[in-house]
Amino acid sequence: MKGKPKRPIYSRVFEGKDEMAAHAETCWSRAIEHLSEAGFLTPPRVEIADRYARACAEYAVLYPNAAAVGPVKVGPNGGDVFNFEWSAVEKLNDRIAKFEAKLGMDVNGEAPTAKPSKSKTAADEFLE
Repeated sequence: MKGKPKRPIYSRVFEGKDEMAAHAETCWSRAIEHLSEAGFLTPPRVEIADRYARACAEYAVLYPNAAAVGPVKVGPNGGDVFNFEWSAVEKLNDRIAKFEAKLGMDVNGEAPTAKPSKSKTAADEFLE
């Protein structure tokens, strides 16, 4: 990919939610930096980095409240009900992990790893 990719304007995406916009910008910059360092920067991966940044921003806002309440909360009739914010956080966590895998990042945010080499088979001896 030629040149540096253009960062999305997250202040417009998350209009009125400055904390989410700032978090998305940080995540996007970190992902693009890792991709460019590893030589994996392509237009499709830039789009994945954008979706990754948006999911990370949503996660950062939802997680504190969901963790404080837990998976079960008190319902309107006084009984226990499932906390749907908890479910949303779990789904965002899974989505973020999938984006990290597509970007070649590990869970610690390290640089993308190289593609694994093909292992040799018994037939390779005869084909060479």
